[in-house]
Amino acid sequence: MNDMKILYEDEALVVSSERTIPAAPYPRKYVHCVLDDLKDAVSAVCGLRAIGYAAEDIHVLTSWDFVEAVEKQQRQQQHGFAKVLAWLTSLLDDGFCNTYLREALNGRHILAVRLPGSERIEEARDLLIFHRARLIKYVDAWAVADLQPSLAQAWAVSVLSTTPRKPYR
Repeated sequence: MNDMKILYEDEALVVSSERTIPAAPYPRKYVHCVLDDLKDAVSAVCGLRAIGYAAEDIHVLTSWDFVEAVEKQQRQQQHGFAKVLAWLTSLLDDGFCNTYLREALNGRHILAVRLPGSERIEEARDLLIFHRARLIKYVDAWAVADLQPSLAQAWAVSVLSTTPRKPYR
């Protein structure tokens, strides 16, 4: 386990990256996203915690841990019924795993948060957008939904995330 410690309201918050995919019902009933920078992932975790998500429902997998976890899962599914079941599931998930694996292979990090109910999808999406998340998807039992930001949200985040510069003289 790789731990990234940060300060959160006068207590140490440990954000960890594990080399395993979270337990069932993962990836169902989770919002997933890609973050380019680990600092943004840690910041997003703090934001999710601040609005009431439990630490055990938030999973950060660094790029290298995600790749290793997927490879491990694929090795375990090499035989018989598990292989057929994995193939059938991949038909339903709209290339979900491949999309995130490709991002992780390019050094990007994966954050997944389990939602207590579908009524909090937009809240989680908006917070993740604010922390520069991309490829935000909600995965449920029979559907994968892209949670892309509106143009207004994308513009606001780009304005807020730019560093003020001194004018040229």
